[in-house]
Order: sequence, then structure tokens, then C-alpha cells
Amino acid sequence: MKSLQGRMLVVLGATILLCWAVALAVLFVYVRQNQASIWDNKLESMATRVLLAIPAKTNLPDARRESLQLRPDALPKNDQLAFQVWVDRTRLSVRTPGAPATPLRPDFAEGIATTVIDGERWRVYSVSDSMGRIYVQVGNLQRVVDSDLRAKAFIALAINTVLLALVGGLMWVAVRHSLKPVTAMQATLRERQTFDLTPVPMADLPSELRPLVASFNHLLDQLDKAVEGERRFIGDAAHELRTPLSALQAQAQVAMQATTVAEKNVALAKLLLVVERSVRLSEQMLDLARLNAGAIVSRHVPVDLSELVLYVAREFEVHAKQQGRSIFLAIESGWIACDIDEIGILLRNLVDNSLRHTPAGARIRIACGVVLEGGVTQVFLEVADDGPGVPEAEREAIFERFHRVAGTGSRGSGIGLSLVAGIANLHRATVRTGEGLDGRGFSVRILFPASDRAA
Repeated sequence: MKSLQGRMLVVLGATILLCWAVALAVLFVYVRQNQASIWDNKLESMATRVLLAIPAKTNLPDARRESLQLRPDALPKNDQLAFQVWVDRTRLSVRTPGAPATPLRPDFAEGIATTVIDGERWRVYSVSDSMGRIYVQVGNLQRVVDSDLRAKAFIALAINTVLLALVGGLMWVAVRHSLKPVTAMQATLRERQTFDLTPVPMADLPSELRPLVASFNHLLDQLDKAVEGERRFIGDAAHELRTPLSALQAQAQVAMQATTVAEKNVALAKLLLVVERSVRLSEQMLDLARLNAGAIVSRHVPVDLSELVLYVAREFEVHAKQQGRSIFLAIESGWIACDIDEIGILLRNLVDNSLRHTPAGARIRIACGVVLEGGVTQVFLEVADDGPGVPEAEREAIFERFHRVAGTGSRGSGIGLSLVAGIANLHRATVRTGEGLDGRGFSVRILFPASDRAA
């Protein structure tokens, strides 16, 4: 059963039934023993009083003599109590109407006992005088005792059942009332519109459920931020793609309308540049989308950052020479725990950003190593250039998606550095910006927590 209310009601119902069964058994045993004891005490008290009521040295009459008669309306109804007075164990002197003519207890032993007379079971108490001549026996039919016992047990059972049923009803009402806020919350959530991720109100919830709902609200908040980020990403991507697509169409039309081979080649060269920019923009957007959606499962392993820098630098070496830029390295060994693919994306975007934003003849330095800051050992990765740089007021904003530095025209797509910031955040790294080489240009330094190479 998956319903919390159902589980509570089942547990409470089972508990009530168990208590009902235990109480019934206890009541039955108690009533049986108590009722039997009460009847035995009655028999003993009556026998003793009858015996004490007989005068000493009295010639008791013979039971065969006619006894006094009561008026018909004075006869007790359903009275099966009987007693006998025996003289010398042989002569029945007195007996009640309906009492057997034979001794209720043939052995005339004193005390309480159960006997069978003419197929009927009797509960009998017998007592004699000090001389052992007069015997008084008082008895009652066992079925009368049992009938009285059943009546008392039925009354006790009925009272017990009513009380437990009342308790069960009150518990059922209490459970439904306690879970009413949960039911109301369920109905509210079902009525929500698609992508309505506002927090669930907790004012009326029981304190036991508030931590769970608070965690749920935290998840809703994260989901809302993710959805909002994707909406913004789609909108910005659509805006950014519109320009290169328009440029592609325009350059293709120019190439089609060219009248000479030279004009066509110029138009195709421009078209190729636009295609390259569009491909780079698409790659960055795909990397950003995969990173935000969690499609790349991070597997952090110990890596020597200098080896990764050397590998990426070789990828850009030919491309940098073709553009008239030079890349030089200043690397030392430094171990970090990272996802190799993600750090590769980070470094490629930093180098690509410098190549795209520096003029021909510019220098780009890629450095890494170990640095001690504030008594903590960290591993740094830095890409610096001697290009035009970035105004200090713009340095924080360039890590936002699709941000362009004012006055730079079509400079950059605004995606690469946002990828850098996102990957650094996933690796608990710090991003710092500053001036580039020789007091000019721009630099980005990433500080990673140092890792044991054997980790």
C-alpha cells in the first residue's frame, strides 16, 4: 500500500483489533473467575447462615411432611438455587422446592464441589455442625452459573467493542484531519499550469513534512533556474545565429552574381570565413548546451595540467602561424583532479578567444604551474596576450552568455568565456582577469585546487 493515509489507518486498525482481542481475553478470564468466585461465596454464605439458623437440640421435621406454601404471585422466577438439611447423613429434613431428593453432595464432604445429579451439573457447597449430625448443602445448577457468566461476558464485550470502535473512529478522523494539508497540496499541484515552478507553500503542513517539502521547493527552484536558463539560451542563440546565417546568404548571392573568377574567389573566401565563424559558434553552443544539460558526465581523475596544455597548444600551432600570431609556453608540472574533456574545452576557448581578439603579429602565452596563495597550494592555468585588451569595467561581464564588449563590433560570439566560467565552477576553481603581456592585452587565470597525483 503506497498511500500514507492508508498505511496509518491499516496500522491503527490492526492495533485496535489486537487491543480488542487482548482486552476480550482478559475480560473473559476476569469475569469467569470473578463470577465463579461470587457464586461460590454466595453458596458458602447461605449454607453457613442456614446452619446457624437451626436451634441446637432441635428435632428437625421430616422433609416428607407437607411444607408451607407461598402465594403464587410470591414465587421467585428463574430461581434454581436449592438447599438441603440432612440429619446423620441419612434423613433429609428440609429441602427447597425443586431440590433433588438425593444429597447434592453424596460424600457429605465439606467445601465447594461440582456434582452431577440426574444428568444435571450442580455447583454445591456443603457444611456441617460441630457434632457432625446436621449437614446443610446449598447448590445451584451449573448452567445457571454459565448463563450468568455469558450474560456478563457479553455485556463486557459489547462495552469493550463500542469503546474501541469509538477510539478507532476518532483516530480515523484525526488521521484524515492531519493529512488534509497534504491532500490540499496534492490538489493544488495537480491544478498547476505547465512549467509553473513556484515553491509549494508550507505554512499549513505538519512539521514532519516540512523538511521534505523544503527539499522539493529547492529542487523546483533549481529546475526553474535551469528552465529559465534554457529559455534565455534558446532566445540568445536564435538571435546570434540570425547574423551569420544572413551573412552566409549574402556572400552566396555575391558569389553567384560574380562575373569574373577573381570576384567569385573573393566572394567564396568571405563565404568561407563566415562558415568558419558559424561552425565555431555552433560548436560552442553545443558545448554550452551539453554542459548545462549535464549530458557530459564528469569523471574527475588526477591529471598533470602541463601535459594537457602541451597537447592543446600543438593543436593551435599551425592555425596561429597561418594568422600571423605566435604561441609560446611557460609550463610547469601541476596535478589537478578534473574531467579531461571539460578542461580541454576550457583551454581551447581561452586560446581561441586570444587568437580571435588579437591582431597579426600578436603573442599569446600559455602558462601553468603551482602557486602558493594564502598558505594554500593551488595549480594555475593562464592564457595572456598583448592585444587590445578588455576595459576593466567589462572584465566581469564578458563571462556572461552572448556578451559583447562595447565598441568591438562583431568581436566574439560571447559563448566561449561563459563556457570557461561554467567549467571552472564545476571544478571549484577561481577565475581571475588582468592585463596581458608587457602591461598590455588581456589575461585570464584559473586557479584549481591542487591534487595528489596518486589520488
